[in-house]
Amino acid sequence: MKLVKVLCICSLLSLTAGCWDQNFLKKQSIAFGVGYDIAEKPKEGIHSISIIRTMKPVGGGGQTEPFNNAYQVTGETPLQIRDEMNRITPGTYSTNKLRVLAIGEELAKKDLYPLLDIYFREARSNINTKIIVTEGKAVDFLDGEYIQGNLITEVLNDLIISGEKESHIPKLTIGTLMPIMFCPGQDMILPYLSIDKGKDKNLKLKGVVLFNKRKYTGKYLTNAPASLLLLMKNKGGKTAQFTINDSKSAKAINKKITIAVRRSKAKTTLKWESGKPIYHVDLTLKVSVSEYTKGLLTDKERKKLTKLISKSMTKKAEEITKTLQEANCDALGLGHKMMIQDPEKFKGYNWDEDFKDITIIPKVKIDIVSKGVLY
Repeated sequence: MKLVKVLCICSLLSLTAGCWDQNFLKKQSIAFGVGYDIAEKPKEGIHSISIIRTMKPVGGGGQTEPFNNAYQVTGETPLQIRDEMNRITPGTYSTNKLRVLAIGEELAKKDLYPLLDIYFREARSNINTKIIVTEGKAVDFLDGEYIQGNLITEVLNDLIISGEKESHIPKLTIGTLMPIMFCPGQDMILPYLSIDKGKDKNLKLKGVVLFNKRKYTGKYLTNAPASLLLLMKNKGGKTAQFTINDSKSAKAINKKITIAVRRSKAKTTLKWESGKPIYHVDLTLKVSVSEYTKGLLTDKERKKLTKLISKSMTKKAEEITKTLQEANCDALGLGHKMMIQDPEKFKGYNWDEDFKDITIIPKVKIDIVSKGVLY
């Protein structure tokens, strides 16, 4: 009797084998890159470009290679744009494999959320999609098949990943952005990309753009300050490098000192003085000296250099916090810290207005743990 039951169950399972919801790739137009800009005629809403990956035959013997097709449409919302894309692309338009979502800087100044809502709500969305803000129009970054022999979407994706590893830009995706976007005591920063105006028109990381709530403020930090900000947030990548200026050196070649960060640790402390919040942002960096053209670094010079670098980096950190407050961008999540530590006091603040007036005291401590492999 048991054998009969087992055979019946196995026969039923065989009928349910396979995928119940198959979407054949060959029947889809898969977008690997999408860009949004303000339409030339504001009443038209949003202008969008989608990079569709497909294969083309090369040589003989059935060999193929990937290439990009660019499709451009205009619509009032991203969902309407998707419907328009379905009308002009072969097969079903899909963003399930989307790697990069580029947003033109003028559109980013409006409101970011309506552009991302469809990606948050759709179950098939790729939550690992990278989001960038472009200097100028996003369409200019995507409307090209190759850059020096590499597909444009691959160039963008690799550039972003390398920038994350080297602490130039934050490691953010559609999936990790939403909690920040809706936190009342924290603001976003996003990678900022530009196009080199030289002959090759290469893409390059320009830094990070500063948001107030869901709008780009028009202010940004270049690469070195952006890296330091990420370390102050404990969000650095695998490596980080800084060049310090030694103004006391007589020779120009000796004025620059380069350090590589081995380890970093940041701690933010909230204290109250006379009923006002005081934030201390303490960052400890264990570094190695990558470039020091004056020669061997003795213990005495090492102490002087430690003091010089600590002072210089602290000054840079002060400039960063000043820029954040000018932009009204709480990228350090100071409001979130108050909300957790002193929730009742946080209720008495209008953080969007009061953030720019609070006191932030950053301090960077340097510890040189390596001065060269030969000595």
